[in-house]
Amino acid sequence: MRRTALIALVSLGLLAVPLPASAAPVSAPYECTSPLGAQSVTITATLTATPNPATVGSPVTFDLEVSDLGLTAPLTVSSWSGTVDLDVSGAETAQFTLTGTGGPIPANQPITGTLTGTWTPTAAGTDEITGGDVTITAQVVLLGSISLTCTPVDPRPVGETLTVS
Repeated sequence: MRRTALIALVSLGLLAVPLPASAAPVSAPYECTSPLGAQSVTITATLTATPNPATVGSPVTFDLEVSDLGLTAPLTVSSWSGTVDLDVSGAETAQFTLTGTGGPIPANQPITGTLTGTWTPTAAGTDEITGGDVTITAQVVLLGSISLTCTPVDPRPVGETLTVS
């Protein structure tokens, strides 16, 4: 009987534990400018907020997993650093920046990476997070330091919805 009661309590406890949300990749159009000229690209990434739901006054960590920058490296990239501005709308309006760095990317391979940052909500309600400007600086074999800036094209898809209490 004790074993049955323990199993029942464990089962109830497992049902009460919230499961993490599965973030889905979002694709967004961007206009990028580099020393090689201007180019229209589609950036595909997954944005995850932790914790979500969040609490007013407590920091929220955002992870952006870029699975496709819409560009391939024409030459080997030995390292890169980047920033992405994220825009908040809904219960409040704000902007914050994610940063990231990475190692080598072989020539003719897609450019991918992870950027992270935090933002502290100041109002309760629902916020929608969308991608803003992207800046990447890469150390490219044979060329040295190359900068790439990308501006989002409207309408911008929502990357994450954050519930704040």
